[in-house]
Amino acid sequence: MPSTSPAPRSSQTPAKVVPDAVRTELASLFSAAVDEHRTAGVTWAVIGGHGHDREILAHGAAGQRELLDGMPAPGSGPMDEATVSRIASMTKSFTAATILALRDEGALRLDDPISQYVPAAAGAFALAADDREPTLRQLLSMNAGLVTDNPWGDRQEAMSPEDFDAMLRQGLGAVHRPGTGFEYSNTGYVLLGRVIDEVTGRSYREEIRERFLDPLGLRDTGWSDVEIDRDQLAVGHRVADRTDATRFESVPLSGPGAYGAMAGLFSTVTDVARWVRFLAAADAPDAAQRPRGPLATASRREMQQMHRHQMLPARRPQASPEAGAADQSTDAGSFDRIRGYGFGLVIEQFPDLGEVISHSGGYPGYGSFMAWHRDSGVGIVALANSKYAPAVPLGMQALRVLQRELPQLLAPAPIPLGPCTRTAAEAALAWLRTDNSYLADRFFADNMDPDVPRAERRRRLDAALAASGRSMQDIAQLVVDNAEVITPQQLRWRLTAREEGQEDLVIDLLMDPRREALLQALNVSSIARR
Repeated sequence: MPSTSPAPRSSQTPAKVVPDAVRTELASLFSAAVDEHRTAGVTWAVIGGHGHDREILAHGAAGQRELLDGMPAPGSGPMDEATVSRIASMTKSFTAATILALRDEGALRLDDPISQYVPAAAGAFALAADDREPTLRQLLSMNAGLVTDNPWGDRQEAMSPEDFDAMLRQGLGAVHRPGTGFEYSNTGYVLLGRVIDEVTGRSYREEIRERFLDPLGLRDTGWSDVEIDRDQLAVGHRVADRTDATRFESVPLSGPGAYGAMAGLFSTVTDVARWVRFLAAADAPDAAQRPRGPLATASRREMQQMHRHQMLPARRPQASPEAGAADQSTDAGSFDRIRGYGFGLVIEQFPDLGEVISHSGGYPGYGSFMAWHRDSGVGIVALANSKYAPAVPLGMQALRVLQRELPQLLAPAPIPLGPCTRTAAEAALAWLRTDNSYLADRFFADNMDPDVPRAERRRRLDAALAASGRSMQDIAQLVVDNAEVITPQQLRWRLTAREEGQEDLVIDLLMDPRREALLQALNVSSIARR
């Protein structure tokens, strides 16, 4: 079946995109996890971004599909690109995508209460008198207040829909009121799987296969060892309390049931890469021109927005070694990132990497991680066959290796100018240079003169020039293309001070909200030298 994954935009080959030296560094990173007995085996891949032909730019593997007493089990082989592993909670992205597809077709609404689709859920929630029952939207975004159920939920995969409904009728616990905070819940996604069952009249497994697995050509992805190539399967391992390779003990597979909607899929790095590219393509610069595929671009983009902030603990204050423990550094109480949940996906903003979309998975015998850089679409997938293997730290370290060694690969996406911004910005610079009243009459919005009269704007310009040691000749050298583009409708120019003790000159420009926009702000100021 032909793939509907994002259309390629580059003729680069993998060797040109990820040089051998970088691939070797990545391979060493993952191999060390096996050598140090942190996992029995791992297979990984670098996922091509918005501008690449290839789904996979580099891949590798380390360790064994199955260990017995610390040695390769008879008939087992080494991990490789074709190895099938459990992807655990990465499955949630497929469940969420299916709910959105049904929403797009008018079969359900995200703001409806869950019991409207799953009658057994009526009365299941511990609600105060002024609470409302959780909605589908709150379940999708981990915002329903249900109890975190790792690792209990991992052992419930085979529970039948009937038994799950019976459990609902006995009631669910809660940690906070619906809609008031993040709390990760596997059971919430099982409820969403039951919604799919009830709305479509067939199991979520059939629906996800027909909607996504088959159309996208995910041939090595399935819900049980019956649906995959058993010879390619990585056997899961628990981690016992030893330190050498004998610590890895194989665990039996569980069968598909109601809890599979939160973590039941098996897959390969190749299939996961294709799924990531399909999701990531919603943010490609040419997304509107790419094939729609089995889920609307807007819905895929909706999955990747932060719908519920996850509060992270503040970092501990750092004492200044020079001044003693009583003097705390300016990092006291700071955060290393902003984190939240979308629909079946995690959204994080890092100071160094920018915005990263991801989901991890942990299951009896397995650990997994998929992540991609929003601006470039470049990503990483790691599948390991040990319970809660360090797939997340390995994957994030791999992204940072790529950023350090190949900064152009994860470069921030340029912000395009709005349709009227360039013309208005050129006029604004010309007005600053010439004080031409025609330019102000033509391009100033109707708030500009009442906010700051034109004569005062000229005085502010003269004052900023004096404070920065700059002159009108410097203003004459400014062009639109050397402005910082803050948004498509907002620009900034900054001229550094000539000398110590002087201030930088800053020009801020903002367009108004109309389609045929004019200038609503043109502010010239001087600020402390940076």
